[in-house]
Amino acid sequence: MTSFGFVSSCGVCHPGGGPLEEDREGKRYDRWMADPSSKLTPGGDNGLDGDYYKARWSETGVVEADCLLCHKPDYDYAGRNAHLKKLNFRWAATVGSRLAQVQGSVVDGKPPAVTYNPKKFNPDGTVTQHTVRQVRNSTCLRCHSKSDWKKRGAAYSPRTDVHIAKGMRCLDCHTAGSRASDPRIRGKEAHQFGKGDDPGGFARNDLDNTVRSCESCHSDGTHGAPIAKHAGLPPLHLHRIACQTCHIPWRYVRAAAVQASDVYNPGPHITPPGKHIWTFYDARREYWNHYGENTLSTPSDQPTDRYRPELTRYKGKIYPVNRVHSAFVGYEEEGQAAIGQLIMKDFYAMWAAHLKSPKTEYPELAQITDDDADGMIEVNRPEEIDALLAATAKHVKKIVFPMARRRLVWVSNERVYRSGSEHRNISKQEWEASPFGSTHKYSHDVAPAKAALGAAGCRDCHSAKSPFFFGPALVRPFGPDGKPVWTSMSAIMGYDGAARSYSGRVGLVATSFKWLTIVVMLLLIG
Repeated sequence: MTSFGFVSSCGVCHPGGGPLEEDREGKRYDRWMADPSSKLTPGGDNGLDGDYYKARWSETGVVEADCLLCHKPDYDYAGRNAHLKKLNFRWAATVGSRLAQVQGSVVDGKPPAVTYNPKKFNPDGTVTQHTVRQVRNSTCLRCHSKSDWKKRGAAYSPRTDVHIAKGMRCLDCHTAGSRASDPRIRGKEAHQFGKGDDPGGFARNDLDNTVRSCESCHSDGTHGAPIAKHAGLPPLHLHRIACQTCHIPWRYVRAAAVQASDVYNPGPHITPPGKHIWTFYDARREYWNHYGENTLSTPSDQPTDRYRPELTRYKGKIYPVNRVHSAFVGYEEEGQAAIGQLIMKDFYAMWAAHLKSPKTEYPELAQITDDDADGMIEVNRPEEIDALLAATAKHVKKIVFPMARRRLVWVSNERVYRSGSEHRNISKQEWEASPFGSTHKYSHDVAPAKAALGAAGCRDCHSAKSPFFFGPALVRPFGPDGKPVWTSMSAIMGYDGAARSYSGRVGLVATSFKWLTIVVMLLLIG
């Protein structure tokens, strides 16, 4: 995805500025493209520069930071987004603010024309807008509800979250400006939101954990929070286990735990067509037509789906997470450690051609079958891997995709297959299921204290049926028979039940007490 393509597709949730306004060298796209010294051509290849490839910045303008997108409750999101699709980038905020109507479309070759609404202006020419200083929850959720539904199964509802049920707002924890709880972002008009630390996100890592922590409220009663006592709980638990681990024992909305990008998903209502090559499965590894549901419903229609989150270690603590598994066809490149992925539309074109003429177009793909009988085909057997790579090799040759010094591979989690019988493993973080799939921490949809793990005593975790240690965790979406491969939570956390071994001075003391105990017991017996 180029910078230009990002605006028209993903700009619907981004308020402008940054990469929607300036290139990687800090030049404003439209002004630099219009500068004769840039030697850039609207719509041209422009040296395959990702900021300017096929871009028309000098015609479309850029998307400047739009304050009203968040701070105007009656903002016209639909109008703004429609003009982004028309490539009317420069004019989209004008429509969103409801100050004017815009006719014309850059994408259709019709120059936009602005007609302002005189009723929106005061007699002296100024404008008075309905704006708010602290934005509403609904404003945040306009963008976060759908994406966080897929990534985390987030509901953000009074039914699932004790904080929302108490009337709290997003900005109570995600503080900003002069009210920020962290000095890194505190200051008048310092426009940075308090953020957490998610292993699946790498934006502004320097501001990790500037959000209010659980302890910051539940240790001093901020916002009327009850003071956390944890009577009888050994302090070591609080040092090694995150608050969310016990206080988010269940999830209530489906999340995408598997994203397979190697086969065609025939699910209904998937738009645009290219998304048919993405197949999602939930935490139980059951097929889920997420994009089809998104087309027909809103996050308010999320179906209830109760399941335990997986647990993993992240930066020294145990957290509840969604570890995303992945599968796709990519390519190794000589001298490069990274693995490339085929462009979505190219891979979709191969499958679309096969489905239209299965006997003549890439007939190898017919060997990929539904081994687990869940209604979706999946790649899991050696012959299926070979068939997929063979068909893809034909397709990249047909579309003249540059394959010099490159080799096609099928990637499943950390395994990179050159053929059905030959693969290598690449490294991944201990909290990851796949180095190409994100791991998303759970921090919202918090249960009341009486529903937390440990509320019924130690046996909630320390028993033979404990979900904490013995709950199922997905290792591989598809085994040799097409069925999922599971392990235990303790295996994912790297805990085998054995007593910890100590070294140094602590180890010497531990050994001394062990032998002292043995000697004393022998003396007592004697």
